[in-house]
Amino acid sequence: MMNTRLIKLLFTCLLAAASGFASDGERPNIIVIMADDLGYADIGCYGCEDIPTPHLDKLAADGVRFTSGYVTWHMCGPSRAGFITGRNQSTFGYYKNASLPFDPKQGLPKLETVPSLLQKQGYVTGGVGKWHLGTTNDQHPNAMGFDDWFGFLSGGLMYWPLDHPAYNGKYNPLKRPAKWRDIHHTLPLVHNMEPVKREGYLTHELTDAGIRFLEKNKDKPFFLFMSYNAPHLDLEAPQETIAKFPADQMTKVPGVKPKDRSIYGAMVYELDQGVGRILARVDALGLADNTVVWFLSDNGGMKRTSDNRPLKAAKGSSYEGGLRVPMIVKWPGKIPEGAVLDEMVTSLDIGATALAMAGGDPVRSGLHGQDIRPYLTQQSTAAPHDVLFWHTGKAPGPTGVMREGDFKLIVKEKGKAELYNLKNDLGETTNIAAAHPERVERMRARWMAWNKNNAPDLWQTPPNNVYQYADYEWLKGSQHYQSN
Repeated sequence: MMNTRLIKLLFTCLLAAASGFASDGERPNIIVIMADDLGYADIGCYGCEDIPTPHLDKLAADGVRFTSGYVTWHMCGPSRAGFITGRNQSTFGYYKNASLPFDPKQGLPKLETVPSLLQKQGYVTGGVGKWHLGTTNDQHPNAMGFDDWFGFLSGGLMYWPLDHPAYNGKYNPLKRPAKWRDIHHTLPLVHNMEPVKREGYLTHELTDAGIRFLEKNKDKPFFLFMSYNAPHLDLEAPQETIAKFPADQMTKVPGVKPKDRSIYGAMVYELDQGVGRILARVDALGLADNTVVWFLSDNGGMKRTSDNRPLKAAKGSSYEGGLRVPMIVKWPGKIPEGAVLDEMVTSLDIGATALAMAGGDPVRSGLHGQDIRPYLTQQSTAAPHDVLFWHTGKAPGPTGVMREGDFKLIVKEKGKAELYNLKNDLGETTNIAAAHPERVERMRARWMAWNKNNAPDLWQTPPNNVYQYADYEWLKGSQHYQSN
């Protein structure tokens, strides 16, 4: 006769099958760690020699490192809009950064997101750090699929509390009217809808918040998005960390001042230390064997600070230095340790693969990425994508990029185009468009056909900085709050 425990187990399995869920033992926890403006060659496993990143290097040694990992845009906001929705952001008209955080038109429209889809699969979802996708109540992370959010809703934040002596009163209070960048970088930290008192260095505070989420939710399937803003400008780090990176000992990167490289190095180091603390806590909680960890940057590194070599250009560019990023994934017991995979993958694949791991259907859910588990495990060596498309202009006109196998086409305004063979010319030094006119026209026609499905611009930025204040509850107590 069946005992009660066995009957309950069978009932649970039947319920999971009926609902489309995999059992909790089969559904991994998922952590995505996103850096901000990190250079392609600024991690040790990608060739960096002047900034030690032992924890990211260990992540790569324990998992897979991609050499052709791409994001969906070369700037923060649209790239993050693509990642968080799992859809190419040009298909819903997200062509530029949200510059005025209190303009209600700027930011995400009401869409299903990767975290909201994971919620439907029974996951608890947490986010930490940078949002940059709107500040209205409908755009708040809690309304976009996050059960728990600790961070800031703007595109950046000063790394120290605003009353820190280093600022000499510049930001607290702000001069009126404030510049748009100052508004972005001085919004409060929030935990869900409540403001949080700033204490120390921001990268440390974000890591602490991520650890708190892990500890609170260790007994259920979870998705955690660690959205660091390091090493994005401003260049700020603890003095004792900067001292580890003497300017005269930093790698000489064309166009980068040694002093800037020194502080940037300290910021990357602190980011790596934060990653190490997160991974150590996952280990200590006994979760490591059932936790998938992804790491990537939101776009290419800045030309003022970063080393993107051997790629051409930097953040804001349609060349590889703007779109190709370091990308790593660890999936214990499932993927070959220390493997280097060269076929192109995209940040959209993270959401699609995560949803599939959780028991969902990326195709039925309308996601644009691929479930790349066969490629990750090397059960299949076939490329997950035969072609990738980008719209890289600030308006829905014909400007963008297409990569088809080894060939990359850059579609420019007024009919101009550039063609590169990335296998032979990764640095995009020689435009071969004139030698291959038929390939150029065929690829251009294919890109234009894809572009027809892209949407009009979501918003037009007002000519004057009119959005200085807002009346959100989470702004109360800050210099940006004004009752309407």
